Amino acid sequence: MVNNRSLPTVHYPLPTAFMPAIDLARLRKQANRLADFFFLPDEFMKHLREMLDFYVNYTLRTKENVAPGSNLKTYRTPPAVLTHIENELRVVAEANPYFALELADILWDEGALETRLLAAFLLGRIPPQEEHLLPRITAWTQQIRDPNVRSALLSTSLTRMRKETPNQFLALVREYLHPERSRTWANGIQALLPMIADTTFANLPPILDIVEPIIEEAPSTLQDDLAELIVALYRASSNETTFLLKHILNTTQNPMTVVTMRRIATSFPPPLQAELRDLLRPQQPSAPALVEEEEIIIDDFIVEPVKPIIEPPVEKQPRKKRAPRKFKLDNSRIIYLHGLESTSQSGKARQFAEKFPGMITPDFTGSFEERMKQLKPILGRKKNWTIIGSSFGGLMGATFTLDHPTQVRKLVLLAPALILEPFASRLLTPVSVPTIIVHGAEDDVVPLEPVRELAKRSFTFLTYHVVEDGHRLQKAFEELNWEDILA
Repeated sequence: MVNNRSLPTVHYPLPTAFMPAIDLARLRKQANRLADFFFLPDEFMKHLREMLDFYVNYTLRTKENVAPGSNLKTYRTPPAVLTHIENELRVVAEANPYFALELADILWDEGALETRLLAAFLLGRIPPQEEHLLPRITAWTQQIRDPNVRSALLSTSLTRMRKETPNQFLALVREYLHPERSRTWANGIQALLPMIADTTFANLPPILDIVEPIIEEAPSTLQDDLAELIVALYRASSNETTFLLKHILNTTQNPMTVVTMRRIATSFPPPLQAELRDLLRPQQPSAPALVEEEEIIIDDFIVEPVKPIIEPPVEKQPRKKRAPRKFKLDNSRIIYLHGLESTSQSGKARQFAEKFPGMITPDFTGSFEERMKQLKPILGRKKNWTIIGSSFGGLMGATFTLDHPTQVRKLVLLAPALILEPFASRLLTPVSVPTIIVHGAEDDVVPLEPVRELAKRSFTFLTYHVVEDGHRLQKAFEELNWEDILA
């Protein structure tokens, strides 16, 4: 007979299906207790580590204890634990953004998957006006490789900005999706997905404007992101998405557009696949006509091929250097926006029209909002605009450029009234559109220094010319080389 007491007790990990259920009442109390240490970061981290370790899922724990596809250590904590912690922290974090930011930094530096997800959550509770919010998101997104944390930074961390200041959020996304920053395109797409999926967000056209050039560029490295984006857009508005994709496929000059779209089309909803089938069908190259060779026979003799006459070598003349190609400005893509009390028949408008025949000089009336509504259909979705804005027209041009930077080739502002609302108090995300500002040192209508400070915060590629002139810039207009400025 075997004495059971002499046998060693061996604890085997339980299979996932047999893991004991979490006591939600107990978990709620633990999360509530943890939130009590919100203002004491050291104590908070101590109790958080204990709590995460208490709920470790040992069936998933590996020898290296690193998350799959990541370089972050992980507690393998069930998602319900983090959800309860977030619920307890939500209110106190929103009421105390300074402390939330401080705790987020500590959680991020801890370096575990769970603590970084909590850090991303806390950023999402901070008001979008907080000046340190975007730098944190930008820096952390650049240094993280873990897909879950990256997704949280681009969705959860931007929650309040997306809901409370959608224009600021879209300006940030435009920077992510800037044509010259292909490395951040994936971030821009991932950031957009929650807004597209939000049923309360009904203003889809600005998003379509932003993503159109990225879909047309269709880099193969973004296939999965593009597929996810297109499916989300189709769910939000099937008609608008179908129209956009057909427009891109019918007008693109980029052969990779069709190739990439064909590769990812299998993930599209069946109705969308049917709509695009003909446009995505590979074109069969036409076979070259076969020409039968004939032997030329004269008097039963086959004529031999004529041997080529070898010319004596010609001494090569040194190749003349080709003059650099001069940039040709498309005048039809130049638009002049006049001032508040001016018209398209003002002196500057007529002078510009004489210098650049074919440019657009429309009239605008009403409030700022009404004028922007009048401007939008004129510019449409066309790109490579050169926008010239004078005074109040400069305010209009600057606002449009911040909202639609991919449509603007160059922005030229003449004594722009940037100190007026809504620009002056706008939360700015700078854009890299080449911008030239001409401002008179003797301007008694629009003060120079406040405008210069706002411009520096708004445009990263800025040239600011201060001239000896007043608000109307009459003398400067005659002296400046506008061909060079607009080139």
